[in-house]
Amino acid sequence: MADLYAAITDDAVNRIINFLHARAPYLFNYVAPTVKLQLDDRGRFIGFVDNWLTCSPIAPNPPPGVPSYRRIKPFELPGIAVKMPLSVQLIDVNIDFHPSDAVTLPPELTPPLAAQRFAIQTIVQVGVPCVPEAAVTLPTQLFLTHDMPMLQLPVLPVDSLVCFLVQVFAVGHLIVVPQPGPPPKQEIKLAVDGLEIVDIAPSGLEQAVECYLVAMLKGVVLPSLVLALQTVPINTLGITSVTPTLTPGLPNNPAVEQNELRVWLDLAFA
Repeated sequence: MADLYAAITDDAVNRIINFLHARAPYLFNYVAPTVKLQLDDRGRFIGFVDNWLTCSPIAPNPPPGVPSYRRIKPFELPGIAVKMPLSVQLIDVNIDFHPSDAVTLPPELTPPLAAQRFAIQTIVQVGVPCVPEAAVTLPTQLFLTHDMPMLQLPVLPVDSLVCFLVQVFAVGHLIVVPQPGPPPKQEIKLAVDGLEIVDIAPSGLEQAVECYLVAMLKGVVLPSLVLALQTVPINTLGITSVTPTLTPGLPNNPAVEQNELRVWLDLAFA
């Protein structure tokens, strides 16, 4: 028998996500910044400064010490002498727990939503630079200034991005990941089972973008949205010196059912 039961509805999770957009914007904004060149009075290069370009404005004034963006690597294109900046922003995120009643899944994800699964619907805004003709020339022959060859630039300096929106649907389930101790801990995390982007053609381009987004979700985004519900009820109750662990032997723990994420916990007091 479990010592403690805790649950959170998908409506509550979505309210938390909306709150985090302003309080933890780095969870939703991933940027490979461009650069601004610093020149002296004679036009000679003296250094670089990051230029964080995005398509949509970021909520201003996050709490002290909380960044507005998460840095990602710039991308490279064959035949281009310099790396490219990039902006990926999750504009709107909506999570729906089984049985699905808030997200209408596309046919490619075989609705209705299966038992013990969640659905995510989000708008992703992507910003890429328009590559100037000068960046396509041979890097050994091109100079951005009289003493700054293009090959030495860490990333293409631009003032704006070309932006587009894609609507993304994903389905997934929960996994339990042991964490090293002492004492040993557990974390509940989100795993992606399938992802679909609406209305991108041709199909090859859609598949390529989907592969990139799945890798980004699994490697960067979802690990940042860990649902460590084991600690939430403990902290709420103000109990200290307690190690919560998921109660073993239950069919589904954690469980995604009746529009809730549920956990049953055993408590070990120090």
